[in-house]
Amino acid sequence: MNNIIKGIICFITVIVLSVVVSGESQAVGNYYYNGLHSPNDSNALKKAKQINNKDVTIQRYNYANKTKYKAVGRIRNNDGWKGYGKDSMGTGFVIDDYTVLTNAHVIDRSNGHSASPKDIVFHMNRDGRKIPYTFHASKIIKVPSSDIAIIHTKEKMSKYTQPLNLASESQIKNLKFKDNLYSLGYPWQFNGTRDDNTLAYRNKLKFLQFSSNKTEIQTKDKFRSGASGSPMINGNYQVYGLRTYGYNLRGSSTDSYAKQEVAGGEALIGYARNYVLSHAK
Repeated sequence: MNNIIKGIICFITVIVLSVVVSGESQAVGNYYYNGLHSPNDSNALKKAKQINNKDVTIQRYNYANKTKYKAVGRIRNNDGWKGYGKDSMGTGFVIDDYTVLTNAHVIDRSNGHSASPKDIVFHMNRDGRKIPYTFHASKIIKVPSSDIAIIHTKEKMSKYTQPLNLASESQIKNLKFKDNLYSLGYPWQFNGTRDDNTLAYRNKLKFLQFSSNKTEIQTKDKFRSGASGSPMINGNYQVYGLRTYGYNLRGSSTDSYAKQEVAGGEALIGYARNYVLSHAK
C-alpha cells in the first residue's frame, strides 16, 4: 500500500481510538503520533512480521480485584465524540492517591477541547455491569505535545487500591526487541450477541522499537477500540507507557499493518514523565 493511501487510513482509524460506531472509528482530535510517520511505520511493520501473531494475546480477565490490575478502570466521558450525554469511553489507571492517567483523546469533547471534569467518571475495576468503585474527576490536565491526560479525582482512590508505579526511565529505555509487555483495558469485543466494551481484557504485547523522536513505544499488540489509555506494564506491574493507537480497531481490518497488529503508545519518559509526576496529586 502506498504511503498516501496508508496515511489516509491511519488518520481515519488511528487518530482517535476510544470508540466505534457502525464499524467505523470516529475522529475527535488531531494528535501527532511519531510512530505513524516514515520510517517508523515501515520499520515497525518489518519487525512485527518477525513475530508470530499467536505470540500476542487478548484474553478475558475477571479477577483484577485480586491483582494490582485492580487499579485499572473504565473511563466514561459524558461529553465526548459521541455528543453530550452519551458514553464516549476509554481506559485509565491509578498512579497516586488522587491521580488517574489516560489518553487525552479519551477525555476530549468532539471539538478537541477537554470535557468538563463533571462529565468524566472513572469506574475502577469494572466488570461488565459490576461497578465496585466510582470516582469523579475534579480537574483535568493535558500533557503538552502529548496524547496524555492527568485526571484528579475528588475521592482518595488509594483507600481502595494500590496505585501502579512507573518503571524507571532506565528500565523503559532498555526495552529490547521482542520484550514482553502486558496490559489490562476495556477494548471493543463481540460477546456472542452484541458489541461490548465494559469487560476487562488482559493483553500480552511485544516491544518493537521506540519511535525516532523517542516519545512512543511501538508494539505488536491486539489493540482494539476502547483500550486507549490502558497501561503498558512489565511482569511486576510497573508502567512503561500508555497504549494509544493501532490499525486494527475491530479485529477485521485487511491492511498489512492491521494484519500484523502494529500498534503503539505514549512512553512515560523525558518531558512527559516529568510533567505527569509534577502534576500528580
